[in-house]
Amino acid sequence: MDSYVTIRAAKVEDAATISQLLCDLSRRYLVDDFTEQGAKRLLKAMSERAIRSYIREGFCYHLAEQKQAGKVELLGVVATRDNSHLYHLFVAELAQGKGLASRLWKHAKALCIANGNKGEFTVNASLSAKAMYQAWGFVAEQEQRDTKGIIDVPMRLTLNEQTKEKTCN
Repeated sequence: MDSYVTIRAAKVEDAATISQLLCDLSRRYLVDDFTEQGAKRLLKAMSERAIRSYIREGFCYHLAEQKQAGKVELLGVVATRDNSHLYHLFVAELAQGKGLASRLWKHAKALCIANGNKGEFTVNASLSAKAMYQAWGFVAEQEQRDTKGIIDVPMRLTLNEQTKEKTCN
């Protein structure tokens, strides 16, 4: 990952690109853990139409992009709901393992705190992402659950004053 990666607020016009990244990664990493019904529900919730709706409803989406050979490439997406729930965090395969997920999370967390969050966050972690969230301090609130075929682990993070980061990087 190089220093040319920028993070910006998403616009409704970005919904198709966001949806493409989320659906591609979900098909590759998530849906095998779900029932067929759950996989269909998940992919529908990540459709262009759904993403447009989320952005219009006030979900806070940010995109990590890199300009290469005159073309802008989407490398990652983070979305929060109500300044407290980490709704989406996805990083393109070519950018995985290089700290981009952490950078996106820190960015989203700082924005939530700046917008009034007192230091408590939730996430419904996929089984493959649970360890990453634990490394960031999230704690499982229960074992994995099955919600209409979608398998996840509800997790919570409570920050103290020393762990709150007030600025976006």
